[in-house]
Amino acid sequence: MNAESFLKEELQKIDFGVRQGNSLFVYPEFSLVDLLPFAATEEVFFFESKEEDFSFLGLGKSKILSTAEVQKHIEKKSHEILVYQSHFEDESPRLVYLPEWCFVKKGGEITLKLHHSNDYKSYSPSNIIFNTQIWESFVNHWTSYEERPESDEWKTMIDQSLRLFSKKELEKIVLSRKKIFSYDEMIEMPVMFRELYQGNQNSSHFSVFHQLQYNQAFISFTPERLFTLKNKNLETISLAGSIMRGKDETEDQALEETLKNSDKLTREHSIVTNAIKEKLSTVADKLEISPLFTMKLPYIQHRQATIKAVLKKNTDVISLIDLLHPTPAVGGIPFEKARIRILEIEKEKRGFYAAPVGIISKDFTEIAVGIRSALIEGPVITVYGGAGIVAGSIAEEEWIETGTKMHPFIKVINKSVI
Repeated sequence: MNAESFLKEELQKIDFGVRQGNSLFVYPEFSLVDLLPFAATEEVFFFESKEEDFSFLGLGKSKILSTAEVQKHIEKKSHEILVYQSHFEDESPRLVYLPEWCFVKKGGEITLKLHHSNDYKSYSPSNIIFNTQIWESFVNHWTSYEERPESDEWKTMIDQSLRLFSKKELEKIVLSRKKIFSYDEMIEMPVMFRELYQGNQNSSHFSVFHQLQYNQAFISFTPERLFTLKNKNLETISLAGSIMRGKDETEDQALEETLKNSDKLTREHSIVTNAIKEKLSTVADKLEISPLFTMKLPYIQHRQATIKAVLKKNTDVISLIDLLHPTPAVGGIPFEKARIRILEIEKEKRGFYAAPVGIISKDFTEIAVGIRSALIEGPVITVYGGAGIVAGSIAEEEWIETGTKMHPFIKVINKSVI
């Protein structure tokens, strides 16, 4: 089966099955991404795990939950999968909801579970969820482009950070910048995501597409997870220190040796690992940290450690997110001071960038950190890149690093102007 045959042959069968009292359907696996351009609902959420055999597509909105309701809900409704989306800043409201149509791709098959519509208190028919009468679309050329901040402003931001280190106010701060591309017409968001997804299939990352309304969508191809939780077994990573990939194997190995032997990058990683360890020790009965190894992506390489923990019985998932977000890899040390300085230096709230996003259920929860990301708003796509700044950081090097981290988006976006 593929997406085309599903749309042509199965939707009427689903409607008929619902009338017969069925709300669970099973199919041979196919690419859920190929369904995105046909989604007719305002809310669309796609999540693909980096390492687990798991993809999820949620369409529509069945029920909105407060964060206080989440743990009780997943204990009572253990088969249901909730969407979780937050902002980087704590004061912004978090969104947790149960989609109407929930597709799960796992173990060589796709299961589809339907839930009542939030608006109509009944199952939505397939013609409300999908529009099968659409033309094949593509992404047009962008017409204008800007950097925010520009390179001289970026240097000023780094200098501000270095002064904070010299005064012993901070050990680390993570700063971000943007590339903003404007188009003459509204960007077809699912089509843009599908092109980006296909252009980055050789990279190891979580894939996230979250259309929150018809003219706004958040996209991320992030290598970083906040945590994966299976019952009480948690796994997370400590990710810090970055360097580009080499043009050939010899150069690549030389760059990796630089990454391994850099005092600055080693110190940066140590800060991140110790901060995560300290937080987890308050909720874990057992904690294990792997030796450092190099994560190699097609465009960049990082130093990483895997952290595993067995959680105490009374740890709930929302408290765990609150405990671990933000990691020092996207915030700073100490974070409460870094949070204030980030807003002062960057001058704009980050919103979805570097915020937790993922799925929550009783037996399997996976929350990624929304870096390597972009936000589409109408005819504009804003691409984000960040870098950890510590004592010894050089503005020009951090500018290059942030540009490298934007590469998964830029290489696809710029194909339209070649």
